[in-house]
Amino acid sequence: MKFAHISDLHLGKTLHSFSLIDDQEYILNQIVEKLVENKVDVLLVAGDIYDKNVAPETGIKLFRKFLNDLVKANIKVMVISGNHDSAERLTFGGEFMTDKGLFFSKVYDGKIEPVVLQDENGPVNIYLLPFIKPSIVQHYLPDEKIESYEDAVSCAIRQMNLNLSERNLIVAHQNILSAERCESEENIIGGLDAVSDQVFKDFDYVALGHIHKQQEVGKSKVMFSGTPLKYSTSELEHDKVMPLITLGKKGEKEIELIPLVPKRDLRQIKGTFDEIMRKSKDDPNNAEDYIDVILTDENDILDAISTLRTVYPNILKITYDNKATKAAENVERFDAVDEKKPLDVFEAFYKARRGADMDESQREYIQSLIEKIWGEN
Repeated sequence: MKFAHISDLHLGKTLHSFSLIDDQEYILNQIVEKLVENKVDVLLVAGDIYDKNVAPETGIKLFRKFLNDLVKANIKVMVISGNHDSAERLTFGGEFMTDKGLFFSKVYDGKIEPVVLQDENGPVNIYLLPFIKPSIVQHYLPDEKIESYEDAVSCAIRQMNLNLSERNLIVAHQNILSAERCESEENIIGGLDAVSDQVFKDFDYVALGHIHKQQEVGKSKVMFSGTPLKYSTSELEHDKVMPLITLGKKGEKEIELIPLVPKRDLRQIKGTFDEIMRKSKDDPNNAEDYIDVILTDENDILDAISTLRTVYPNILKITYDNKATKAAENVERFDAVDEKKPLDVFEAFYKARRGADMDESQREYIQSLIEKIWGEN
């Protein structure tokens, strides 16, 4: 039996005021094509379908179209809610969709029954565990001692009473202690929401969401599929893929990473304003990509973003990396100011902020202002 694994679609997300809905539709269409091409039986969707609890209409319509395309392709779908989703809204009416091959995790109530599929090697039990917090699990299991996320997930799994002689898969949306994170994810200070990969040790495959970089983590080899698109500059170096799992007999599986190619990439360009404008003519990449620009000019360029957008229309933002920004990171203290001349104080401040001395014309200008404010003496 063949499974594919995706997560963290974040439908309806914007990137520095740019709507990503067209990019998301493009990548979901590509995912359907690759599922059909690879003859996948089941798609596991590990949470964060939407970017916000109250999903935008555009995101809802896109997800509906995605599910309809999968039903037409006769591909079963297993969906759970993530921390960005409203479990109640996402799973509403889910029980009426199972005859179409669509299975949604229910709102957590202390007990999870598996979706059982059959192939030539017997049953495959798929457990759909939505994003949970300790308080939620404690509410439904008051006799258990639950003080952490680790306690909560461990307890939820114990209630499943796994048959270890059969093949068991779980779809979940939790942070793992040793996972590599990035800034586009929702972080809890101190990693208090993280759990050990060992809580999932009895499963034959663990399809996780929540972390945006695709990675296999820990001794239990839990798998994060990562996002299908880059959602921040912290993901610039990520290769976006879709894990494809071929499940054989108990203990036998093969995993292949299927590349996902976006409609528009997220890139970073660094150089002086003139260099970037000149090189844009020979840039082999898509000019429509989302661009993060770092300018190295020593002086700010007037309305740089408007001019740069004539060659790269989807520039997200511009920052500077020069002597001034480096100096600003280490601004020195100015002691005994009353004992120094105003021009000396300003020169020291200028050098600390700009990383260079004032030239003669600047000194003359500042001196003229000083004399105007305080008088010649």
